Amino acid sequence: MARPGDRRPLIADHAIAVLAEGGARALTHQAVDRHAGLPAGSTSYYYRTRAALIEAVVERIRVHSRASFDDAHTGSAAPATVDGAAALIAGQLAGLAGERRDQALAVFALFGEVRERSDLRVGLMRCLFSVELATGLFEALGSDTPLADATDLVDLLTGRLVRLLYGDGDTSIGDLAATVGRFLRRMG
Repeated sequence: MARPGDRRPLIADHAIAVLAEGGARALTHQAVDRHAGLPAGSTSYYYRTRAALIEAVVERIRVHSRASFDDAHTGSAAPATVDGAAALIAGQLAGLAGERRDQALAVFALFGEVRERSDLRVGLMRCLFSVELATGLFEALGSDTPLADATDLVDLLTGRLVRLLYGDGDTSIGDLAATVGRFLRRMG
C-alpha cells in the first residue's frame, strides 16, 4: 500500500506511459522524470537501477490488474456460469485493449528486457492475467485439470490481446465473450 505522498506509484505509472509511447528503449530514469514532471534524479532516487524500475512497473501493472478485476467482480470466488465468466473475462480483455492499453503495451515492450531474468519474466507473464484466479474459475466449473486449463486460458487471452493491440483491434465485448465462452466450454 502506498503511503500518502509516496512518489513510487506515480513514477511507476509514468514509466508505464513511457514504455507504451516509446517502447523499452525509451525507458530511462530521465525519461520518466520528464514525463512525470519531476525534478531530475527523482526516479533514480526511488529506483536505483533499470531492473528496479522494471520491477516497479510489473508490480504496478499487477496492482492495476487486480483492482480492475475486483471492480468488475461481485465478490464470489468465480462467476457461477460459463457465460458469466466469459462476460467478466471479455470485459477485462476489452479494458486492456481500451482504457488500460498503456499497461498492456508496456508489458509487451518489456518481454525482450526480461528474457534473462526468470523472476521478472514470470512476474511480467502474470501481471495482466492471473493463473491463480483462472485456476479457481476452472475448479468452480468442475474441470479435471484446472491448472492446465487456466494456463491455456491465460495463453489464449495473451494471444487475443496481441491481436487486439496490433491486429484488427475489434474489442466487441460480445465477440470476445463468445470466444472465451467457447474455450471455457471445451475445457470445463
